[in-house]
Amino acid sequence: MTVGQGDTESAGRQPYEYVIIGGGIHGTCLANYLLADGGYCHDEVRIVEPRDELLASFELKARQCGMKTLRSTFVQHIDSEPFSLESFAEGAGLGAELVATDDYPSRPTLDLFLDHARAVIDRADIDDCHRQTRAIGIDSSDDSLQIETPDTRFEARRVILALGLGADPTYPEWAAGLSDGAPITHVWHGEFDPSTAAAFDGETYVVGGGITAGQLACTLSEQTSVTLLSRHQLASALSEADPYWLNWRHLERELHSLPPGSQARHDRVRAARNDATIPPYVERRLDEARDCGALDVLIGEIVCAHATENGLLLRFADGTTDSNAQVILATGLDPVLDHPLVSTVAESLSLQRGTNGFPVLDDRTLAWQRTDGSPSPVYVSGALAEPSVGPFARNVIGARRVAERLLDPPDQADSRRATPRYSGTS
Repeated sequence: MTVGQGDTESAGRQPYEYVIIGGGIHGTCLANYLLADGGYCHDEVRIVEPRDELLASFELKARQCGMKTLRSTFVQHIDSEPFSLESFAEGAGLGAELVATDDYPSRPTLDLFLDHARAVIDRADIDDCHRQTRAIGIDSSDDSLQIETPDTRFEARRVILALGLGADPTYPEWAAGLSDGAPITHVWHGEFDPSTAAAFDGETYVVGGGITAGQLACTLSEQTSVTLLSRHQLASALSEADPYWLNWRHLERELHSLPPGSQARHDRVRAARNDATIPPYVERRLDEARDCGALDVLIGEIVCAHATENGLLLRFADGTTDSNAQVILATGLDPVLDHPLVSTVAESLSLQRGTNGFPVLDDRTLAWQRTDGSPSPVYVSGALAEPSVGPFARNVIGARRVAERLLDPPDQADSRRATPRYSGTS
């Protein structure tokens, strides 16, 4: 379909019931729930995603950092049936790709996770809901929302912001003055390729102290000499948080009991997340690479860098230097709260923002609340939902938790079935 600038794709038809902004793990999972369990049709659900395929950004980032297995367990995937991935693996003869983990459920390889996800997408024809474009604004109109894109507008009763993490890589201050041709890049740069980076004739420094840096350093060490440079001692944790944070009752007791939008909620989520940690199985890979002499681990920090004909001249905080080096940053992405759509939507629809700019949500439905305290028809998933969904909000299981709230809010388990649809303002 070709729609002119300023036209409305849904002109002459009823508004979409849901428009999902983002076609990553969260957006795709939510669409599957709406279609498979929510009773919605394909012409009632739209996914707005600028990439040509759903999950494309997730797969690119996973390949870029050398991910071999997921940190999440085999019951955490985009389908609504908990053992769907396990059944898929057994049916396809891929049981060996469910990796046994000490004192933890098995985890899928990246390839198995993606193969299963594609099977779910194909089974439910989720691609039929995908429109390749990006949302740049949302406004209200009568009893619906208008989602603006560069080439059209979508009309919807509800919108779900499934933006994932931030869009832009985070660079340290010392890297700001380097020329475009300097041998420094970021693992999340769109053009980064580990195989190309491994061809550098000199020492490669991977800067970072979390799972991404660990996986990348291990992958590159298979082809070249690598130094993993972390500002802190490497810390080990099997999962992103203790498993009891997966339980809604625990969330209600430990998180929802605190004031919405408060610093106390933010601090509790931050304290619960095992950020900047490396799981034991990646730690073992690092130890094996160190034993082989292909990898060093240093605790320190780069304070300045200069480009030379032979690479970067680096100066470290302890006064030492190194030359003929390249740097690959694994320093994360900008906060999702910096995404321009978050501020645009909050301002245009008069929505509440709490500590550090997080949306203030209705804990029961995950609707973003208006400044007058009433629920809006805008919902959030991923990192934006942390104050209500907790420390696992940004993970795969977080998408499933959001879907549960969308389809069956507490005390309203049968309300969706009792009426044709939720009203546009709840």
